[in-house]
Amino acid sequence: MGVLKGSIGYAKFYVRGSLPEDLHARFLARVRARAFKPLAPEDEGEAAIGWMPIERPFDEEVSFRAESVFFGHYLNLAMRVDRWKFPTALVKQKMAAAEKAHKAKTGKERISRAEKAELRDLVERRLRRDGVPSTKVVDLTWNTATQQLRFFSRSPVLTEFLYELFEKTFGMRILPAGPYTTGAALELPKAQLAALSSVDVVPLHI
Repeated sequence: MGVLKGSIGYAKFYVRGSLPEDLHARFLARVRARAFKPLAPEDEGEAAIGWMPIERPFDEEVSFRAESVFFGHYLNLAMRVDRWKFPTALVKQKMAAAEKAHKAKTGKERISRAEKAELRDLVERRLRRDGVPSTKVVDLTWNTATQQLRFFSRSPVLTEFLYELFEKTFGMRILPAGPYTTGAALELPKAQLAALSSVDVVPLHI
């Protein structure tokens, strides 16, 4: 979360690419095309990733209204990630029970790698059928006038999901804010940019 409530910590990025003239209509269509789709037990993938309305990230039916996505120069969205994640101890317990049942049924004392793989697939499908995926929702707000984007998470995993989803949706790249990218956004002279390319960011703690 972050924009409307919750933590105010965020990571800052700069967006690189050209904006279309009919920005609202084009971007709204692209967001709808990449809307979040629930993760079903029978899905092959381990995760479902997509956009949700920032004020309604847990709705079962996804619908985007222009007035809730755009506010002046700002584009506001929530990135939702659902993943199948089960405790390692639970998976081991279920696997041990499945192997024991398989040995009793086949009369075998040892189980081959192929059989273990099949049993693991069976165990994971049963866990998916009986469980629910873990859900993460992260807000983002993008100032299309300054090309600055704020993503309200610092998780490397969620940031990687953002890179991929954002580029697929908008056809534009995002770069982490730093001395060089900030200088480039401010259109500083080349000599100053060259000096900034070797500057490291050091956090200050007071």
